[in-house]
Amino acid sequence: MNEFAEHRPSPNGTSAEAENAALRVGSPADVLAFVPHCLGFVPQESLVLLALRGRRLGATLRLDLPSTGSTAGMEVSAGAAGHAFAAGYSARICSLLSGDAEADGVLVLVYTDAPWEPEEEAPYAALIARVGKDLAAAGLAVRDGWLAGNGHWRDYFCTSAQCCPWPGYPLDQIHGSTLNAELVYRGSAYSPSLEAAVGLAGARVRNPETVRSEEASRLRFAGIWTRAATFRATLAQWEDRLNGTGSPARDGLLLASLESKPVRDAVLVLAALGLHTAVDGARHWLAPAGPGPDGPADPDGLSCPPDCPPAGFRGSPEAGHVFRSVLIGRSRATPDWERLDRAYLLFHSLLADAAGEPAAALLTLLGWLEWARGRSSRADVCLSAALRTHPGYRLAQLLQALLVRGDLPVWTQSPKTAWRGPSSG
Repeated sequence: MNEFAEHRPSPNGTSAEAENAALRVGSPADVLAFVPHCLGFVPQESLVLLALRGRRLGATLRLDLPSTGSTAGMEVSAGAAGHAFAAGYSARICSLLSGDAEADGVLVLVYTDAPWEPEEEAPYAALIARVGKDLAAAGLAVRDGWLAGNGHWRDYFCTSAQCCPWPGYPLDQIHGSTLNAELVYRGSAYSPSLEAAVGLAGARVRNPETVRSEEASRLRFAGIWTRAATFRATLAQWEDRLNGTGSPARDGLLLASLESKPVRDAVLVLAALGLHTAVDGARHWLAPAGPGPDGPADPDGLSCPPDCPPAGFRGSPEAGHVFRSVLIGRSRATPDWERLDRAYLLFHSLLADAAGEPAAALLTLLGWLEWARGRSSRADVCLSAALRTHPGYRLAQLLQALLVRGDLPVWTQSPKTAWRGPSSG
């Protein structure tokens, strides 16, 4: 099942509000204009749901529509496989929207270029009917819906040619909507596609000084990255760079350090919860107290590789639990989104000088950050790029498995803990 989601719980009660000035949605064109601004790209072959809190917009959810060649396809009502797919797809939507406890309704938008002729059933009608039924049972009534595709948009639930003429209204019309004008005035913009929004395209021109520094660091610290003093000093360099106080001259060291799986994992925890939490938690996972020379076993394979340190590098089980729970998205602690936004920019910057395994590591870290933000579609673009760069890269494979299962971090489910957009504005 190839479907990924963008889940954006609303900040401060409504995703249609700026910091202090509410945006007014007054027409279907306004709703259609709002969606790409909210997601950051124009959806394609997607189902988008906007939760409603009375007359206010709440959480935004985007999922890939099933491909026409899949088991479910467009006629999801045909056969047991189609019914099973629709049930699972709908259950996932209900689960993701359940975090918006104040929501009492939903707007449905279907983005597809599948043909829809007069007197014919709307594309994905059986799937949308199942979703609507399950949402209604969960207390979220579908209040309205539209289809956008093939250069037009129209009401999804109305087939009357008198009030909803075929093929619909030009999509260009939404650019002239009041809400779109307001969003553009406020500086909002979006990309024409998901891939463009992620921004990984373009040739990399590596800095020769960074390349030399990386190779020197790789030789100097080979096999000893996880020695207690080296490990903490390396993370301190990452912390300084994240805070803007470190020198770009040390970027070669940072890139080389990503070949150590414990350093790579700790960098994520450092970005999310700080240096102390990363070091203390890593001490527990890296201590050779478990079976065999590689330390304690981790069933998810997210840490504890062979380059573990000698005895004396200890940490508490509690700290180790926090460390691991952050990596797998099960932490009850709210990530420091300002730090993670800075980390996102840093990883993108380092990627320009990266190649081989360090490049795969950075792409995987970017994928994790997008997953942490609730943007699984973007995460998949990053993780797929990581696997093209370094086939078989284990962490990228594990994270992609979470995406395919539809798992999102627990903090994405609540407006109080979810990411609210780049802190840089």
